Amino acid sequence: MLAVVKQENILTHFGPLSYEEIGFLLNRMFAYIDKQGMGITIKKKVYSAMVESLENIYKHQDIITNDAEYQPRFTLIHKDKEFSLQASNTVLSHKTPPLREKLDKVNALDKNGLKDLYKTTILSGNVSPKGGAGLGIINIAKVSENKLFYIFDEINEKYTYFTITVTILLNQLK
Repeated sequence: MLAVVKQENILTHFGPLSYEEIGFLLNRMFAYIDKQGMGITIKKKVYSAMVESLENIYKHQDIITNDAEYQPRFTLIHKDKEFSLQASNTVLSHKTPPLREKLDKVNALDKNGLKDLYKTTILSGNVSPKGGAGLGIINIAKVSENKLFYIFDEINEKYTYFTITVTILLNQLK
């Protein structure tokens, strides 16, 4: 007998993000988790991964004007034993090699390695012009406790559509 996997699309956002929209999405996530009777640990992990993902879209989106297809996108899905969030946005193609390198580095580390990388990154004081020190991806990997799945889809010579998928397993949490 096949097990039926229950899947519910909790949130979907398509288009440029504002801080007001980020707040709205986070409030909807809180309401859903409260309604499901899930614990504070789940709420904190999903919240942290969402904040980092949504802020990455907000800070690093390179919008292609007059293009409706490659707009920023965010989805939060609740499956039986996990939350899955997916965040996509357009980036300038020359930014993809260092981003891929960072993602591969984070995916290669265990829990202690991520803690060490986080500390080293904070202490380095290297803050980008957009205000990030590169902590977002590290923090997402730390809270999800899973590898980050990502795709780079080349749009044209100048732009690439970047998608990251983060999974938070519920059976590890209370």
